[in-house]
Amino acid sequence: MRNLKKALSVLVISLLAISLVVPAAAANEQVSLVFNGQEYKADLYIENGVSYIYAAALSKIPGLEIENKDYVPLRSVFEAQKGEVKWDGSKNQINISWREKQDEWTVNDLLLQSTIKMQELNTYKMQGEAVMNMVIDGANAEEIPAIPETSTYLEAVYQQEPLAMYMLQTVKLPLEDMDLTEEEMALIGQNAMTTEMVWKDNAIYQKMPPFEQWIVQDLAELGMMDQLTNLMQVTPQQSLEMMNEFGVINVFGEDKVIDGEEYYVVRTFVDSEIFKKLLDEMLEEYNLMELIASTQPLPQDEEIDMEQIMAEAEEIIKQMFANMELNYYIDSLIHKESLLTEHMTIDLDMKFELDEKIVPEGPVSLAMNMFGDFKMFDFGEEIQLPDVSDAITQQEFLQQLQDMMGAEEVMMEE
Repeated sequence: MRNLKKALSVLVISLLAISLVVPAAAANEQVSLVFNGQEYKADLYIENGVSYIYAAALSKIPGLEIENKDYVPLRSVFEAQKGEVKWDGSKNQINISWREKQDEWTVNDLLLQSTIKMQELNTYKMQGEAVMNMVIDGANAEEIPAIPETSTYLEAVYQQEPLAMYMLQTVKLPLEDMDLTEEEMALIGQNAMTTEMVWKDNAIYQKMPPFEQWIVQDLAELGMMDQLTNLMQVTPQQSLEMMNEFGVINVFGEDKVIDGEEYYVVRTFVDSEIFKKLLDEMLEEYNLMELIASTQPLPQDEEIDMEQIMAEAEEIIKQMFANMELNYYIDSLIHKESLLTEHMTIDLDMKFELDEKIVPEGPVSLAMNMFGDFKMFDFGEEIQLPDVSDAITQQEFLQQLQDMMGAEEVMMEE
């Protein structure tokens, strides 16, 4: 169970860092549905000239109100909410336009232009906070410790060319509500745990408590530098094409005014199927587990088998992909004059189950919700990165720990 807790920790941290990402079968294959210019897979049928669609298939469109839980008439739903529904008999195709345009912009054109302008300015800073709740349930629920709500404060700077990034995360933990040993309490410190990460010169530098030491991992040694760089430096057009290819839904929300400034609101939705497609694409490019392992602190406890922890984490990820239910909403606030994305909120709900391979006592289910609010600013300004000139490798860090432990044993013997 101890290794399971650590494997789950690796998984949660990796999902957050990476970062700070609907099964459907057509009941009538002769009729296709296009939503805002994109093919939309859904369970629908036509009866007496009226197109009906399963209500759940529309739930992933942000802001669309659906009262019925069964099949609903497609035209009535969208026209009641100021949408347009057209029939193309030559293609046996239903075309829907809903919240696709605002002023002179289509939603995809606005996203594209905002991304282009941000890349032209090359740099920006980001601040924000995310709150996460996780519930674990299973056959022996009384033995499963409750996981308290955690909040994470984030500061980051980003540079497109040459690629560079700095991220500081402070996780606030209610230690009094957590089942921790004295050693684990000491490791975390004063109800908060701060980690730092720098990405520059084809290397990742990390600093984690309780050590004030930068540890470096050369990405070239992992054999996937080109793939990671390409992933981080994808062009705006490539990004938009990838979103369309995988079925990501973008619509306009209601405009907002913040501190007297006017913003377009673009609402984006990612579900389980889209998320799996995106991750499958990433996993084809590089070994995710190798990357995760290379960016985790080395174990200080001789009883902990890091290989076993990573093997369990890999099995968790496999099982998670197999039965995951995910709904991920992103609201991007784009300034009407500058067209820069200055605010972003995220709302993520995820559920999955783990079987006896991971939890011998019986299968468990995990449900997680995360809500975050972030702002971007100082576009185009020169960024400052921490001094990492004294960084050492993981192997050097491990040797230092072993030397320290040896010295302590000698002192105890004396």
